[in-house]
Amino acid sequence: PQKVYDKVFYGNSVVISAFREQESNSGYINMGMDYATISDLYKILDKKLIQVDSDLVVGVNYLSFLDTFDTNPTYPWHRKGYEPYLYFQRDRLHKLITTGLENVLKGEKFVTKRYTELDRYVYHGVLSDEELDKKIENYKNLYWNKGIEYYEKNFKDLQRLVDYCKEREIRLRLIFLPWNDYIAKPENVVAVEVKTKGILDRNNIEYIDFEGVYSRDYFHDLGHLNYEFGAVEFTKEIDKWLNQD
Repeated sequence: PQKVYDKVFYGNSVVISAFREQESNSGYINMGMDYATISDLYKILDKKLIQVDSDLVVGVNYLSFLDTFDTNPTYPWHRKGYEPYLYFQRDRLHKLITTGLENVLKGEKFVTKRYTELDRYVYHGVLSDEELDKKIENYKNLYWNKGIEYYEKNFKDLQRLVDYCKEREIRLRLIFLPWNDYIAKPENVVAVEVKTKGILDRNNIEYIDFEGVYSRDYFHDLGHLNYEFGAVEFTKEIDKWLNQD
């Protein structure tokens, strides 16, 4: 919270793997987080957990707006105002204590590594047809059967995010992240994108859509670009847009 970040590129695990910050000359930091939603971002900014100075770019797909999307329960903004900190952190503290005692018994330091569950992962290679088909069936059961009513909270927080940035003169832009054309977009995914673009258009927020830009070889699975190929090309292309005045 003490540091002010000039330019931030926020998003879910797709952004983690797709934007190779070290190869970008845009000056944006990769603020990708697993299971990240628009509501998460608004809470982070509203609670002043991160401060953005001039530019905020948000990479989105339909999961960025899903109100029931599973998230990491240890993210600090999930703690209720009435919930004691030690109770909120009980699972992490239990793991820390038990692991620490095991380390001491082995002659090591009590704490050897912290917050391993918050490590950020990138994706390599390309899944086979069989592996992709399994993912498709899983996504159909988990996500692609949910109507637009499952996205309302995040849509409201998108408007709050727009207002937050306008009040602080932060330039806000959005990127609709790539989709693997191995399967056509389900109706609810399209509906979410249409509603999102409507909110952005009404508020004169600039966005770019990467639908249909990359072939299957660039993807690890349905949405994550592979780090060694897709992410390299994505970073090159998105830098041109990020550097626009």
